[in-house]
Amino acid sequence: RRLLRLPTAIFLLWFFVLLWGERTAFSSSIDACNWDQWEKWPSDAQPHRIALIADPQLVDPHTYPGRPWPLSSLTIAATDKYIKRSYYLLQRHIDPDTTLFLGDLFDGGREWSTHFEGFQPSEQQWKKYGDNYWLNEYDRFGKIFFDQNQVTGGLPAHKVKKFVASLPGNHDLGFGNGVQVPIRNRYQAYFGEGDRIDVVGNHTFVSIDAVSLSAMGQPDSSPELWNATMEFLDNAQDLKYKAVRAELKERQGLIPHRRWAHEVTHPRDLGRLPTKEELAKESKPEFPTILLSHVPLYRPEGTPCGPLREKYPPRAPNLEIDKPNAIRIAGGYQYQNVLTQEISTIVAQKIGNIAHAFTGDDHDYCEVTHPYYASRHDRGIHEITVKSISWAMGVRKPGFVLVSLWNPVDGNGESLRDGPTLQTHLCLLPDQLSIFIVYGILAAFSIIALAINTLVQVRNEEAAASMPNFLPTTEPNTYTKPRTRSPSGATNSMSSEHSNGKLSARSANARTRSVSPAPGYGLPTARPTGTPLIEKAGY
Repeated sequence: RRLLRLPTAIFLLWFFVLLWGERTAFSSSIDACNWDQWEKWPSDAQPHRIALIADPQLVDPHTYPGRPWPLSSLTIAATDKYIKRSYYLLQRHIDPDTTLFLGDLFDGGREWSTHFEGFQPSEQQWKKYGDNYWLNEYDRFGKIFFDQNQVTGGLPAHKVKKFVASLPGNHDLGFGNGVQVPIRNRYQAYFGEGDRIDVVGNHTFVSIDAVSLSAMGQPDSSPELWNATMEFLDNAQDLKYKAVRAELKERQGLIPHRRWAHEVTHPRDLGRLPTKEELAKESKPEFPTILLSHVPLYRPEGTPCGPLREKYPPRAPNLEIDKPNAIRIAGGYQYQNVLTQEISTIVAQKIGNIAHAFTGDDHDYCEVTHPYYASRHDRGIHEITVKSISWAMGVRKPGFVLVSLWNPVDGNGESLRDGPTLQTHLCLLPDQLSIFIVYGILAAFSIIALAINTLVQVRNEEAAASMPNFLPTTEPNTYTKPRTRSPSGATNSMSSEHSNGKLSARSANARTRSVSPAPGYGLPTARPTGTPLIEKAGY
């Protein structure tokens, strides 16, 4: 009966709700993204698997500047816990070979001052957050994403994984002419160059520092901001060939890069060395090219993002213009929703043969195809803008994108199969705000139910105390000894009416027999004379 009481029922209800909100909701979301749920490669395929993480944008004083303590600290703790748990389960159950970050690692990274010469705080309120604060944020980021337990998902290390987090966002550096070189130098010192090429899964990933490149063409901008990225783009195609060639040589057991012997070469032997013309004639193998940029490419106003966009689903299928469903073409202080059309065209032409692009910044999912840029396929560049992994970035269901690559090649880098070499899948994480709402409703219900239960118990006790006693109060009956049989007579001796009511001892010659007690725990009254009793029963 105690197990059915209200407090016990509420405790059990809380147990199962917390189990759902803190464990089941996350594990079920991750399990729904298992590779075998959506990959459609042949059975003998060995794909390289990638997780794309966009806009973690760790919450800090810059995110909600007017939020008082302790609400601000609770917000930071809740968002960190959400991201850390999601990333842990991603690495444990999905177990990607490579994890790529698409920028905006911090929220106020561009605001925290640095000891590098030339830094100017954008607003006076951030002046007190110095270089040490940024270093603490860097350590915080590392504990969430690069800690050994997070990287392996709590499992023993069983393979080599690759992590690239060098791509900067506008919250990391600023945007356009708002980028400060000291801030960029600090970021690159800890995360690496934003402009880079990686050969992964027989695909070439080209990352560009789009926020610095966007300073080109802006008023009062310094060439120092965008020159490095433009120089990288000018050499991007040659860098791609070299990276692919080095990868193929390494697989064949050869030295990836040409090395010259440390010896003196006689002029007559120079003829045996390859000339520039011969080097230029070397094969230029190329894998499918994938662009990584924090800021999405330009598209016409109102270009729809597709049915997987959370904020505003399409009004109807196959619309050419759907402004609510599209990324808005706009900009403001230290941000711009898309690159300019001019910069987008330059990027596509200089990199060349781009098949796919993955971007961030918008926080919501968007999938478009750009038919008007130079691309590997006639249909244009297929671009996916990845959802933010943080629930504090304006989306109810954060997420990440999984990419499966399978492109078997021969010794010269030529693909051995026709058809797509890349498949993607959007993974959605739990709606943390809804979970908190359920907690709040359950807390209110628990308080109200316990209060009502307490009031009912108090009223019942008061009613019981004031209720009259309808049962008579009597003295307990005293024990009465049994009567004894007369030793001389043949019948039982009965006490007279005037005796004290006690029974005398029974004759030793008499046999014991059963007698049913009369009401009131006494013996029956004396039998009337006239009917003789059996003398000495049993004899």
